[in-house]
Amino acid sequence: MTTVSDHAAAGTARPSSIRQIQGVTALALRDRLTLVGVVATAMVAMGALTGALWPPLQDTLVGLPADFTDAISKVLTGANMTTPAGWMNAEMVSLVVPGGLIAVAILSASKAICGEEQTKTVGVLLSLPLSRSAFLTAKTAATIVHVLLATLGVAAGLIIGDVIGGLGIDASGVFGTCAHSALLAMVFGAVAVLIAALTGDVRLAATIPAALAVLAFALNAFLPLSDALAGFTKVSPWYYFAGSNPLVNGANYADLSILLVAAIILCACAFPAYLRRDLTG
Repeated sequence: MTTVSDHAAAGTARPSSIRQIQGVTALALRDRLTLVGVVATAMVAMGALTGALWPPLQDTLVGLPADFTDAISKVLTGANMTTPAGWMNAEMVSLVVPGGLIAVAILSASKAICGEEQTKTVGVLLSLPLSRSAFLTAKTAATIVHVLLATLGVAAGLIIGDVIGGLGIDASGVFGTCAHSALLAMVFGAVAVLIAALTGDVRLAATIPAALAVLAFALNAFLPLSDALAGFTKVSPWYYFAGSNPLVNGANYADLSILLVAAIILCACAFPAYLRRDLTG
């Protein structure tokens, strides 16, 4: 028979667990704030510099040979250097933005999960009491917040660059770029979560998703150069980041949905792997 005290214990367990998750998430957030701040600041500076360079270089860029600009736009989607938005795509959005956010996601996830085992503190955390699922949820949540905070720097950089250079980028372009780049980063961050859950090795959790990100970029950049292989670019997450040219056309919600589902599936696969593995520390 269930007693009143049983109900009271059950009622207090859930808030306690939530508080534990919040505490671990807060600690993980603080651990990588310097990295996030550096990346966000770099995005603001890059946006301002790119915007400032457009007016003095505009006449030169517009006069570039069509063959040259076409070749660049094939490798870097949307990078038409003869237009203001294309210039921003070429110099910042096509590579710098996703590269910076992916670095934040991978380093945040790999260090947050594997770092506790390296420093031998995971046992202390899991004795709070805190379940493995709650621990992994807290670390994953911190990675997501880190990416979103760095994305604010991207938004600020695009807006400042637009104001300085008069690029004509509207709010939908800023939102679309931020949404696509953040979700692309979260996909590779989710790969890092999965590798960290499987191995506990921070080097593998960082290098494998980084290598996959480079491979995905290469597939998206170079497969379109062949008409026979162009269709295979859809296997690359980078295609769903850049294929719709979000800086010009705004968010493509079908592409965003694919990136979101991919990230969720990868994170979901990490939980059973983490629950089964023997932890060190």
